[in-house]
Amino acid sequence: MNFLYSLATAATPAPEESLAPGVAAEDVTPGTLGFLFTLFVVIAIIFLIRDMTKRIRRVRYREQVLAAQEAAERDASGQPDASRTALSMDKTGDNPADRDTTWDHLR
Repeated sequence: MNFLYSLATAATPAPEESLAPGVAAEDVTPGTLGFLFTLFVVIAIIFLIRDMTKRIRRVRYREQVLAAQEAAERDASGQPDASRTALSMDKTGDNPADRDTTWDHLR
């Protein structure tokens, strides 16, 4: 077993010339065009992540405002909490911040 481990971890030296004859090292590197393409992809991903973060925050804030408005309407109308429908209640309890608002847009 030790022989297999030592065989797997043994480093073999690289030959002096690993490229095919007639191929220069500059021909196989990504060069300026590869760097610019990678830079463009990185910048695009940064902007996409920032945009996604803004959209997620906007949705979260809208849900908080909607929950606060519903609670204010409920308090103003004097309705008891038990008269709410089963669709608007979450399994966790009567707290509007705890309810699941995933499907509210379908009502």
